[in-house]
Amino acid sequence: MIKYTRSIEPFIKKRLFEPGKIIVLYGPRQTGKTTLSKKLLRDYQSERGYFNCEEILPRDILMSHDPKLMANFFEGHKVIVLDEAQSVPDIGKALKILIDAYPGMNIIATGSSSFELANKLNEPLTGRHYEFFLPPISFEEISGTLDNAEILSTVGVRMIYGCYPEILSSANNDDARMKLETLASSYLYRDVLQMNHIKNPETLSKILRALAHQVGGGVSYNEIAKAVQIDRKTVMSYVDLLEQAFIIFRLSPLTKNPRDEIKRQSKIYFYDNGIINALTQNFAGVETGRNVGGLWENLMISERRKMKLAHGAYRNVYYWRTHTGQEVDLIEEYDGKYHPYEFKWQKTQPAKGAAAFERNYDDAEAISVINRYNFLDFVTARGLE
Repeated sequence: MIKYTRSIEPFIKKRLFEPGKIIVLYGPRQTGKTTLSKKLLRDYQSERGYFNCEEILPRDILMSHDPKLMANFFEGHKVIVLDEAQSVPDIGKALKILIDAYPGMNIIATGSSSFELANKLNEPLTGRHYEFFLPPISFEEISGTLDNAEILSTVGVRMIYGCYPEILSSANNDDARMKLETLASSYLYRDVLQMNHIKNPETLSKILRALAHQVGGGVSYNEIAKAVQIDRKTVMSYVDLLEQAFIIFRLSPLTKNPRDEIKRQSKIYFYDNGIINALTQNFAGVETGRNVGGLWENLMISERRKMKLAHGAYRNVYYWRTHTGQEVDLIEEYDGKYHPYEFKWQKTQPAKGAAAFERNYDDAEAISVINRYNFLDFVTARGLE
């Protein structure tokens, strides 16, 4: 099995030994949080410092809020990992007590649901923790192992099957498909179902499938509500939960002229393309003639997001669309300028929307077209230079 170096690893190590600070590692299930945490423990000769908070003993020790009891249990390790920390009620309070009493203790807390762990940490640990996000493996991380030619030759496969660690290690495409279907049907949104006591999992599945079918296009909550036969507010609340569980993320429209430009309809993307295809039950490859425009757009926007999050490159991001259908796929705002991008699987010129955007935003940079041949700079740190 190929082992990939995760981009955030050096950034975690840089912050890990600051007295009185805790490292919090978020990310979807099955993206390698436990693997990375155990690697960090090995690097610091602290292999025995791993504790799964879904197990009774470490959970009960933390729930005691007794600093001496906690110290006696967790002492003797240079670094400790509290995996699935959201499983502990009042985990934020427990960690504050522990770090106040023993500021030299180096703690990594992991969680697969931001809404559950963050709500328990933010108030007790305000200013006392650093947050890191671990998505599925990125092209930047793959580029540390494979050369550019290998990546370019397999990008079509990754567009269909995605980049979850277990998928990358699959023996073949049939194996990858089976694993993806299991992931998409159970593991991925377990936190949404458990932590929010959703009584109808099938409704959640229907909403996810509807979002997967609309990827790359504007999402109409009213249309989804009508198709699923629930009200619009319920759809919006489910989308919020899916975003906080790191399954999807939203892109808002850029508006300068509200009369001509769409100003309210968000676009929704998935962190991993394989999940889209598992939800839609369509694993047809590009060689079949399948229309891959939306999949390519999702892949590039999600990979760009992964890379920027890993490097702390926070920028305002939008898409642009007019009521007449002119559109630019992605716009980043930084250094006082708009930087627009379009995503085309093949080598093509910018669409007609590019000229319209440039007329409306004459202070923006020229539109860059990202295709299957030139995308590597866009999704790696080179694209931040």
